[in-house]
Amino acid sequence: MDGWIDLQINGYAGIDFNSKGLTVEAVKEVTDRLNADGTAGYQPTFVTADPEMVIENTRVVMEARRRYAQCEKSILGFFLEGPFISAKPGAVGTHPIEWVREPDFALFEKYQDAAEGLVRLVNIAAEVPGAAEFTRKLTESGVTVTLGHQLASSPEDIEPCIKAGAKAFTHLGNGLPNEINRFNNIIATALVEDRASVMFIPDGHHLPDTLLKLYFRAVRLERLIAVSDAQYPAGMPPGEYKVCGANARLEPSGLLWNPARNCLVGATTPMSKMMKLLNERIGVTQSECRVVGHDNPLALINCL
Repeated sequence: MDGWIDLQINGYAGIDFNSKGLTVEAVKEVTDRLNADGTAGYQPTFVTADPEMVIENTRVVMEARRRYAQCEKSILGFFLEGPFISAKPGAVGTHPIEWVREPDFALFEKYQDAAEGLVRLVNIAAEVPGAAEFTRKLTESGVTVTLGHQLASSPEDIEPCIKAGAKAFTHLGNGLPNEINRFNNIIATALVEDRASVMFIPDGHHLPDTLLKLYFRAVRLERLIAVSDAQYPAGMPPGEYKVCGANARLEPSGLLWNPARNCLVGATTPMSKMMKLLNERIGVTQSECRVVGHDNPLALINCL
């Protein structure tokens, strides 16, 4: 596929996958805008939200795939970033706490039925009750499990899910409390866990350059996956927005954050600009960018 692959698109160009009223034409517009900005393939991503809305919007996306060849080609599957996460401050991020759920395979099957089998990636918190068994069931059904929005920190915390089949860490370095143990923390744990990939957001806001350089020095290239985590204000002017049901502010720099919770609420930088940042500021070669921004994402969701 000629172009970048983005596994985490919550919305784009003013169109939100996580709000009511999504239309087929809006899905086509998102796809066209992403293609124009260099993203050839992507996964619509659902955060923690009303299950009925998620199911309805999933059906709308599937109708867009049927109606438009470009949508069918570009929309590779779906990413459920929620609701099976920690509800604790810091870990929950900007996800609406009222919709957080413990792992529920019956609920997942409703999502998967609406997606006609195209839910390819599911995020869970490793420490929540039933996480390991849920991971096993998802893995056996052909879905890739990634761990994030969690308080799990040590190798012992994540080992049950890794043994059950978890294959990645969700936007490592984000979706966790600002203050963590300096030694026993999920960043260090993930960097040395060779059985799982590291997803990360290189937009210049989510991670400092020093940490990005550490990722590329500490982790084998085949384990690194860049994602945008784009929210619907991407491509929109600076100002006030409602994101995940809460007030958010888009700064002129592109920083999108929730002042009330003092946390980021996704990104506004397309993959093409993130790859340029990695090349120019971190020293990642263009061929290495191709690996982390194209090959590895496709491999994680079994689309190579």
